[in-house]
Formats: sequence, C-alpha cells, structure tokens
Amino acid sequence: MQPVLYADGETQVRPGDHIEYRTALTLWQRKAGRVSYVPGVSQLNAEMEFAGLAWVGIASMDGKFRGVLVDPATRRLKKSVRFVARTDGTNYGQPDDMPTTQW
Repeated sequence: MQPVLYADGETQVRPGDHIEYRTALTLWQRKAGRVSYVPGVSQLNAEMEFAGLAWVGIASMDGKFRGVLVDPATRRLKKSVRFVARTDGTNYGQPDDMPTTQW
C-alpha cells in the first residue's frame, strides 16, 4: 500500500503530526490538530477504511475528532490540511476514542 501524503506530494502523513486544517464552515480560519489515524500505518479501524476509501483521523485541539478523505487515486490529502511539525510524542486521540457524532 502506498503511503498517504500531504497535498505537497512529498511529506508523508504520520500519527502524531501537528497539522492545521480548514473546514467547510471555517474556510477563512485554520484550526490546529494532530493526526490520530493513518490508513496503512495505524491499527486497522473499519470505520476509517472501507469500500475502497480511507480517511486520516484528526484530533482537533477543541476535543473533536474528524476524518479527512484520502484521495484514492493519488493517496494525498486535500490542501485544506497543512503539515506543521512532526514529533515523536504519542499524546493524541486514538480512533477508538472518536465519537461518531463528532466527525
């Protein structure tokens, strides 16, 4: 399986990455978050990978979790998700902690 990349096509997405993202409701404002699930890297979660599609899990700093669709053709995230920093820490939400009502 090919690795999941950020929109730049060079930087690989890894659990624990610090990111900034925009949602449909906040196009003008970026929010901080951390990657909590990466397809092919994290332990398989059937809610994040099914029917040939996959999502990267993001734990936002406001305590909500959301999934960002991975483009199945390019294995890249949308430009709305921007890589900020990589750390070796693991203090971030796990997919099993994601309330489905908050995606």
